[in-house]
Amino acid sequence: MIFYLGEAVLFAALVLTSLQVLRMRRELKRMRAYHAEFQQVFGKTEAALAAIQATVRDLQASGRDVIEELGLRIDAGRRLVIDLKATGPNLEAPRSRAGRDANAA
Repeated sequence: MIFYLGEAVLFAALVLTSLQVLRMRRELKRMRAYHAEFQQVFGKTEAALAAIQATVRDLQASGRDVIEELGLRIDAGRRLVIDLKATGPNLEAPRSRAGRDANAA
């Protein structure tokens, strides 16, 4: 009788262990699926970050070009203002003479 009782306890333990193993196997399958999905997402994220990094580098380079071009145009504008100020009195003098000649006639 004790033999049968021990055999029943061992059989119940075997059934419980088998059920636990099946549950863990399902869990591992689910985790493998999640792992594959995570790998895909991380791969896409890495590609997106690389594209963003390249875009930022391009923007920095084009930003430098724009700043250099603006600097050159500002310098050209300043030179033009200086030239206009220098030639301004010369342009006003002939106008005043022309105005005097028109008044004299």
